Amino acid sequence: MHSLSTVEIEELASRRGVRKDDAERFLDAVGDAGSEESALLNLYYDARLYKWNISTVRAIEAGIKSAYTDNPRNSGTEGAAGRCFNGIATPLPGGPYSLWPRRF
Repeated sequence: MHSLSTVEIEELASRRGVRKDDAERFLDAVGDAGSEESALLNLYYDARLYKWNISTVRAIEAGIKSAYTDNPRNSGTEGAAGRCFNGIATPLPGGPYSLWPRRF
């Protein structure tokens, strides 16, 4: 696990539709959960509790995945096109165990 830099957090929080303050606060403390699974569970719980939109959840998921990879994609070595995770498969919304309500 590596700590996300302020630049990485800013990139993720600046995506279209993301609630910037919520994403920055969550990603700043991403290592506190102990494991990637714990961080994702914490994310889904908070997302439901605070009614975060899917853009915010996906940006935070991307940050968690980036923090827990051995070779972080947000390192800046791949150019602008490869800096953030964009193709994350999420169990939200509509999965059988989804924490999200069925309606949006």
